[in-house]
Amino acid sequence: MLARMWALQQAAVFFTLPEGVLRALARRLRRVRIAAGEMIVNQGEPGDSLFFIERGRCRVVVEKPPGLVTVAVLSEGDYLGDGACLLNRPQQASVYAQSECIVLTLDRQSLHAVLGSRHASVIEELRKVADQRFRAFADTTLQATWGTLLHEATVVGVYSPKGGSGGTCIALNLVGSLSRRYPGQVLLLDLDFPYSHSALLAGLLPTTCLARVGGVPPESFEEVLLSTVLYHAGGPMILPGALKPEEADEVTPELINRAISVLRKTFRYIVVDLGITITDSTLALFDLTQHIVLVAAPELSALKSAADAIDILLQLGTPDDRLAVVLNNRTPKPAVSRPAVERKLKRRVDIEVGFDEMRPEQAAVDRSQRAPTR
Repeated sequence: MLARMWALQQAAVFFTLPEGVLRALARRLRRVRIAAGEMIVNQGEPGDSLFFIERGRCRVVVEKPPGLVTVAVLSEGDYLGDGACLLNRPQQASVYAQSECIVLTLDRQSLHAVLGSRHASVIEELRKVADQRFRAFADTTLQATWGTLLHEATVVGVYSPKGGSGGTCIALNLVGSLSRRYPGQVLLLDLDFPYSHSALLAGLLPTTCLARVGGVPPESFEEVLLSTVLYHAGGPMILPGALKPEEADEVTPELINRAISVLRKTFRYIVVDLGITITDSTLALFDLTQHIVLVAAPELSALKSAADAIDILLQLGTPDDRLAVVLNNRTPKPAVSRPAVERKLKRRVDIEVGFDEMRPEQAAVDRSQRAPTR
C-alpha cells in the first residue's frame, strides 16, 4: 500500500490530496509487470486508464513517416496514458518498456468514483497537464521531422568512455566508409578534447579550428566556419575542434549548437568524435545526435567505464535503438570474451571489430580509410 501511495504522490496534482483519498485511489490500483521491450500502449488506440510507473523506464515514441520519433523517456514516479484517459483522444504515442517495468493502472471509472465532485479540481488539473503534454509531444514530433523535410545531415556521435579503446580510429574509418558512398558529403567533427588527433591521423595539417571561430560575427559565421573544414583526398571532410588543449574551453555548448545548425545544411552525415569526459559541451552534442556509437575494448576497466556510460546515456533519455555498442579488439587474444562483455554491459554487442593489427591506423595515415572489417 505504501509503495502505491508513493507512486501516486509523485504526480504533483495528487500530492495535496488527503491521505484518505490517496488510500482509496491506491486500493483501486492494479499492479502489472511488463517485460523489457513490450508495448504498454499503442498509438492511435483508445484508452481508459492511467499508468503510474512504480519501477523501470519507458520510451514514448510517435510514428511519423518515414520513421519513429522519441518524444520522452519516463521513469519511476511518472505516469502515462493521460491523453486518452482524460481527454478522450486516441493514444498520441506508443509506449514501450525500455527495462522491465512495474506499472500501476487506474481506470477512468475508479478515478471519478474516488475523486467525484469533491475533488473535481484535481481532475481538471490532470486534464490541463494532459493537454500540455499533448502539445509538447506534438511540437517535439514536428521539430524532429524538420531535419528530414529539409534534408539536413544526420549527426552520429562516437563516444569511448576509456582512452585507448580506438574511438578516434573507429570514427575515422566510419567517415571513410560513408565518404566512399557520399563523396564530399561527410564531415568528421573532432571534439575529442583535450587532444584532438583526427587530422593528424588522417595526414592533414590544420591551421585553424572550431574554437577560433566562436568570436566571428553572426553574418560571417557560416562562411568562416566552412572555410575551417579540411578536405581529405579520400573523400571526407574534417573539422578540428581545437588545436591546443587550452582552446577546448572555447568550444561551448552555444558554439556547438551554432556550428551544427550550419553544418547540417551543408553535409549529409556529421560524425562527431567525442572525448572521454562528459562535459556540458558533450551533453549539448548528445542532444543533437540521431545516433550514438559507444566504443569499448574487451578489457575489464574499459567495460566498467562502458557500462557506466550506457547507464548515463539511457538516463539522459537516449533511445535504446539509437545507441550502438562497438566491441573493438585491440589485441589478438581479448581478455574478456564477447558473451562476458554482453553480460557485463547487460545488452548485446551490435558490432565487433576483429583485431587487424595496425591496418586501420595505417589506412588513415595513408589516406585510404577503411571501414571495420568485422
